[in-house]
This record gives sequence, structure tokens and C-alpha cells, in this order.
Amino acid sequence: MVSNPSSSSGLPPLKVVCFGACHLDRKAQAARPFVTAASNPVAIESCFGGVARNVAENLGRLGVRAVLVSRIGEDAEGLAVLESLDNLPIDHSHLSRSATSPTAFHLIALEPEGEMLVAVADMRIYDEIEPIVLQQLPDDLWSAEAIFADCNLPPESLAYIAAKAGASCPLAVNGVSPAKVLRCKAVLSETAFLFVNLQEAMALVGESGGDATPEAAAAALRALGVGEVVITLGAEGLLVAGAQTCQRLESLPGPLRDVTGAGDALAAAYLEARLRDLAPEAAAARALAAARLTVDCAESVCPDLSLEKLERMTA
Repeated sequence: MVSNPSSSSGLPPLKVVCFGACHLDRKAQAARPFVTAASNPVAIESCFGGVARNVAENLGRLGVRAVLVSRIGEDAEGLAVLESLDNLPIDHSHLSRSATSPTAFHLIALEPEGEMLVAVADMRIYDEIEPIVLQQLPDDLWSAEAIFADCNLPPESLAYIAAKAGASCPLAVNGVSPAKVLRCKAVLSETAFLFVNLQEAMALVGESGGDATPEAAAAALRALGVGEVVITLGAEGLLVAGAQTCQRLESLPGPLRDVTGAGDALAAAYLEARLRDLAPEAAAARALAAARLTVDCAESVCPDLSLEKLERMTA
């Protein structure tokens, strides 16, 4: 693990423990618009990804002591993941290894302009992060300013994490996908920060059509006990809703290279800002700035991300 970049910032240290996905992403970007039921020419690149891993790296680049809890296979991909983490501001000493399941796989098909068309994934290894695995973690791991968990984890593990976080440690949850977001439904009343896109929000509140607004979905999630709801709206920005606010903010203008990881950067920047007691609107502005930096680079986490850069972009 490399040194924390915020040690000279003068800010008091924060610790956030991130539970969830850590794997290799493979991105297939089309040379021209995709044609269904046909072979399409693409350029394929590989990079390291996974929601929890990306959030942890973003947090580390923002000066947070980020601790990652995930699971990888006893394979070449798992070894590559481990070696990559050695060069990042992430404590990855709590990664476990599976002798039976391969490291998770995620393939993302991108349109020529960088928007995601579809993604396919084999995330079965994360089903092995059961409560019995989490029970083996040291007690001092749970002493943190916040706990982050993504919905690649089984529902019973999310419930265990929520119980360990308790009332004194805010729980942040990322929905991952419309199918997987349902795994967190039982812990919504214990969730301080919920990060979802509009499809995931609709799945949680039981809306199958497109008539409900983001504001209505956020209100429904708040009524289910969520402290603050951040609904990402793609190119249209985001909506943040809490006890005192419900506001939309527009995305920052600029070129689009690749949307992969933008939501993870957004979640990390918002969480860091709120833990520093910034108002939800100010935190949302920083979140959008982090997403803007991410969509303009090839990596799933922008290597140039920093607090200073976010402050300049939102001044």
C-alpha cells in the first residue's frame, strides 16, 4: 500500500471500510454503433475495477484511509489484482482467497462515444463473502468513520455489516444494478447514504414503469428509512435528497471518453465530503466534479483525482 496522499493536507484522518467487488474490468469499445445479432468490431482494454475497489481507490486519492474487504480467486487474475493494489492508497490486507471460484469477471460494451450499451458479469465469488467470513475480521476493523458496502454481497452479509456498523458508524450502500439492489432492501432503515441510479431506485420502490420522477423515488426511499439518497441521472446529473433538501444538480460539461467508474467516483467524493460535514449540495457538487474527471480518462479511477482538484472545480 502506498502512502496516503492526504497526510500533508492538514485534515484529520478518516477511515472508511469498503466491502464488495474487486476484479478485472474488460471494456469493449465499438468502432461504430453496435448492430444486434452481428459481429461488431471493438477495441478491448483491461483495467482493474469493482464497485468497492473503485470507491476505496477514489477515497484513498481523496485522503481517506480506505480499507478494502473483498474476495478473489486463486488464479492469475486474482494475483494481478493483488499486485495492482500494492501500488494504491488502499489497505487490502483483508482480502480473502477462494480455492473454488475464479476471480470475478466483468465485460462492458461501450458505444463509440463512451456510453455503456450493456455489461455482462460473473460475480458468483462474492456470494462466498458470507457472515461466517466477515466474523473472522478483527474487531478494530469496524472502528471507522463510515462503512461502505455494495450490493454484490449477499443480503445476509449486508445485514451483518449493517448490524456491525450500528448507530455510531454511518452505513453507505451502492445499488450496483436493478437486480442486485433488492439485496439491500432489508437494511434501508439502517442506511445513512444510498447511491443508486434511477433504474435501481425504481426497483427498490416497486416502480416498473417510467412515470415516477426521481423526486418521487427519493421521497419513497426516504420514507423507507434511508438518511440521504443520491440518485445518479447520467448526463442529466444527479438528485440528492435528505432531511432538509431535495435538489437536482446538472452534470459538468466536458468530453466523454468512458463512463465506467463515474458512479463510483461520485459516491466516494460525496461520502468523503459529507463525512467532512459539507452540506449535501456542496457534497453533490464535488461528486459531479469527480465523475467529470473520471469520464474523461481511460481508467475506471482517475489517477489525477485529488481534493485540491475538486475544490478548484467547485469553487
